[in-house]
Amino acid sequence: MIINERLAREAFPGQDPIGKRIACCDGGPGGLPGWKTVVGVVADVRSQDMSQPADPEFYLPLGQAPHSAWNWIQRSMTVAARGTVDPMRLVPGMRQAVRAVDPMVPLYEVGTMDDRITRSLAQARFSTALLTAFGAVALLLAAIGVFGVISYGVSQRTQEIGVRVALGADQGDVVRLIVRHGARLAGAGLVIGLGGALIATRLLGTLLYQVSPTDPPTFVVGATVLGACALMAAALPAVRAARLDPATALRAE
Repeated sequence: MIINERLAREAFPGQDPIGKRIACCDGGPGGLPGWKTVVGVVADVRSQDMSQPADPEFYLPLGQAPHSAWNWIQRSMTVAARGTVDPMRLVPGMRQAVRAVDPMVPLYEVGTMDDRITRSLAQARFSTALLTAFGAVALLLAAIGVFGVISYGVSQRTQEIGVRVALGADQGDVVRLIVRHGARLAGAGLVIGLGGALIATRLLGTLLYQVSPTDPPTFVVGATVLGACALMAAALPAVRAARLDPATALRAE
């Protein structure tokens, strides 16, 4: 028999599996499992689900497979062919080869490997697209909320800014003061938000394929967008307020 890498690791950890034996199937006396010798190891294949790791698998020549083996594979067989031309151009030749062996055997579900992979990932891709859309909307709403809250807080300090300008503070001092205050608030919010996100993303692990729930670029982009919105929300009103005449700022409510 030929086994895959995962079965080799689990059945013969730290050993060379070639030449080892595995009890398999019902080929022995009285229907008991018979011993099969491992003659090769092949790479793992995700036979059922692309999102799940490969199962331990073995391969037997048809002549050595027991009759019950056809029930393991739903009494059907998958044939894979590789060529240097358009894959669909190989189909007529494959149909002719199958008819030459047995005209009663149908050839069905013919398609390229890319098509099969696309179909197997369709549900995951739809879920990912939906979550991406929701995430983008949530990020936009969060950015608008952060901008609005911090901008309102700065506008409430108009009279304070007027006093500072009247006492000799220049525009740069006022803007830096307000931006530092906004940055501290945004920093505290980002730390709390990132902590909550790290906990919440554990629920999404089953929907991801070869992507960690704690994917660093995702967190960096989200934190950067919200941080930039917070700084803009603090800087723009601060610049406007710093340019006001102190008398006007002091009369503002």
